[in-house]
Amino acid sequence: MKKVIFIYGFKGYKNQSRVAKKILNKYEVICFEYNSNLKQSIKEITLELKDFIDKETIKKEKVNLIGVSAGGIIASYYAKFVSPEKVDKLATICSPFRGTYVSKFYSKKLKGVRELKKNSYLLKKITAKKLNKNKTINFWCCIDLLVPGNSGKGENPVHTWNFFHFTIHNNKRIFKKIKEFFDN
Repeated sequence: MKKVIFIYGFKGYKNQSRVAKKILNKYEVICFEYNSNLKQSIKEITLELKDFIDKETIKKEKVNLIGVSAGGIIASYYAKFVSPEKVDKLATICSPFRGTYVSKFYSKKLKGVRELKKNSYLLKKITAKKLNKNKTINFWCCIDLLVPGNSGKGENPVHTWNFFHFTIHNNKRIFKKIKEFFDN
């Protein structure tokens, strides 16, 4: 059974993978649990993700990744810079590829949140490197309350009307489309 690693976003938690697990029932959906307060840098969290995936898989086994919000930034960094050979497909949901206002409202001590500000070096680095179109899909909403306008628009974009950011992990339509993408 192919493994799917679910990565929740800022202030997220394990139970947010519930809908993904239900819809992606042909896959083994495993939630990567980390300190979602984003005190660490995205790179540091991504190295934890690498260790996690290495423990959950055998050497040449590939995984699919689902990253929600900041989890999509973590998943993208992993897929592009840390272990691209381990990734079969990547799905991101409402991830702030061009920044989020959240970084203005939280402590400057939160390294990961600071990296999500508009025009940050990390976000420019992630968006500059492209993956194969058949390898990635991105769900975004132009009226998302936390990732507004084109900020969430990434590679191979699919627009959704789920503007209330805190419910995106429950959107069954998105996960059905992700299932189709992973199945092909």
